[in-house]
Amino acid sequence: MPVPESLGMFVTKLRKRLSSSTVDTFTLNRVYVMAVVEMVRAYGYEEAMRKIFEWGYAMGHAYLLRLESELEHFDMSPASIKLLGRSAWYMFSGNDVETHVETREVDGKKIIIFRLRDPESPWDKGFKLGKKVAYYPAGAYEGASAVYALIVGKGNWMTFARNTKSLAAGDPYTEIVNVYVEKGLPREVVERELKDFFDDIISYDYSLELYKKIVAPG
Repeated sequence: MPVPESLGMFVTKLRKRLSSSTVDTFTLNRVYVMAVVEMVRAYGYEEAMRKIFEWGYAMGHAYLLRLESELEHFDMSPASIKLLGRSAWYMFSGNDVETHVETREVDGKKIIIFRLRDPESPWDKGFKLGKKVAYYPAGAYEGASAVYALIVGKGNWMTFARNTKSLAAGDPYTEIVNVYVEKGLPREVVERELKDFFDDIISYDYSLELYKKIVAPG
């Protein structure tokens, strides 16, 4: 069972462990918006977002590996996933936000869906593109959750994360959805259960490609 810590206590431990603090949201917002504009100009929207997602994935993967010894206090319960997911947004995006966790059972296998919504997201606040742009944090959640599933979940889970709503697209909040799928469910069942989730620039196959490239190379 996970250690019963409050968000504040857990974040305090993370800060001490990593010698870090929450980000300056204004600076993050300005830097990220400028980077997105330049990337879109250089590569076009879709290719830019795929690159940005991959950079986030690599960062999330590397960062959680630094916490490997801390992960022994957690398990694959919705409570642990919610605590870590909420803490991560607070640490790296500067806001403590609304989060929800849903668990489904399909053909004897579990699907855990973590969802966060931030109406003040520094990743796209004050930026109107008509399209989603919070692909870096989405990639970070997928990369980090891949490590979590590998270490805590003993490699028995697949993970995906998507930026499903964005202030930059005109939505009232930015939403990141992070999904853990217990292995054994056929792809078509996963896609059916997560309707519209993979109708994105970041496809199911792109997630598998990044996993093989970053988490399990060779």
